Amino acid sequence: MHNIRTNFRKFYSICKELFEKEVNSRHNFQCYPVAPKMNDLQIVSLSCCMEALGIDSENLLWSKLKTDYADQFTNLIDRSRFNRRRKRLAEKVERVQHHIGRRLDHLSSTMIVDSVPVPVIKMVRERTFKSFKHDFDTAPAKGYSAVNRSWFIGYKLHVIIYDNGAIQQAGITKANVHDINFLKQLDRLPAKKSLLGDRAYISQTVQMDLFDNYQVRLKVPLRHNQHDYRKYPRKNRSKRQMVETVFSQLCDHLNLRRNYARSFDGLATRLASKLSATSLLQYINFKNGLKISKIKHALAF
Repeated sequence: MHNIRTNFRKFYSICKELFEKEVNSRHNFQCYPVAPKMNDLQIVSLSCCMEALGIDSENLLWSKLKTDYADQFTNLIDRSRFNRRRKRLAEKVERVQHHIGRRLDHLSSTMIVDSVPVPVIKMVRERTFKSFKHDFDTAPAKGYSAVNRSWFIGYKLHVIIYDNGAIQQAGITKANVHDINFLKQLDRLPAKKSLLGDRAYISQTVQMDLFDNYQVRLKVPLRHNQHDYRKYPRKNRSKRQMVETVFSQLCDHLNLRRNYARSFDGLATRLASKLSATSLLQYINFKNGLKISKIKHALAF
């Protein structure tokens, strides 16, 4: 179940299927003057595979590959070169999740939106930290988590999923950015579906924009002091619980809040790998006729 080579082959075969029309004969996204030992699809697949297996340290992964799998990864490159190519291919890693999201789009007519804190700096270092500060636009900010009832320094991961757990899309903002701004910046959504959110997404303007642009109905629970207050349907509340399940899987199984990045690009690459790994596990369940949301069962077949 946790054999790296066996699971890497599963991920690699799916990536070849997803990017069949985007790679050349050597499975690279571009032409290299000298063919690299590992092609681009292998870099993307290994990035997702290590996250799916709970290996969030590249140093640990390379140690395992060189000791336990030395005769099975004969074309292994240096760890530093893998890290650089992984960052350069971050867009392709992210597109794995996009491709799978479109393939699972027909299974559900209801989407759910929510956000989860991604702290990168401990509060005790609020005045002295230097990581992630290379660019003001991508520097972390201080925000408040209503769920944890505590402050944190970092970012928010915004996720739109289907009510079966499949990830539709995701985005990263600073911790002090309000959740409603993520919906304002959307440039694509599947048409003629409903979108469920919590009270953070109450906005008549956004509701009208989503319906005019995508024919998507945004449904949120109203505040008790609103004039047109009506009770939120129980079936919508039960459907929204799926997003908490996905966040639990990302935090516990894929170590969302434990990362070793020291720059925003590194963090974005790691988060893209975790989301794409989750989508790959969901796609494996779909192909095997299993429940999509049970990602821990995916690699047992």
